[in-house]
Amino acid sequence: MIFDALYESAQKGELLLIDGGVCHWHLRRDGQITIREIISTKPGAGTIMLNILKSKKATSIFAKCPADYPANKWYEKQGFINEGIETTKTGRKLLLWRLFPN
Repeated sequence: MIFDALYESAQKGELLLIDGGVCHWHLRRDGQITIREIISTKPGAGTIMLNILKSKKATSIFAKCPADYPANKWYEKQGFINEGIETTKTGRKLLLWRLFPN
């Protein structure tokens, strides 16, 4: 994470800090929330942060996650839909996740 970007996001209210977790996100003009980073160090912290993002009344919540990370199971369990796979310039595969909050 780049500190200037985090500071700017904090000023915009797009940085969540809770006990056991941090989420750096962005609300686009079209209503999509993009999760830039989400880190959970305690069980349940990721779900708490996701519930806070859901309360923002976004049209959808979007995230990318390296294909080899166990966090992909969390996205699936939370109701995210896998929209595909993207390959980075370095050849790393990222799973594309989207959630349509109620």
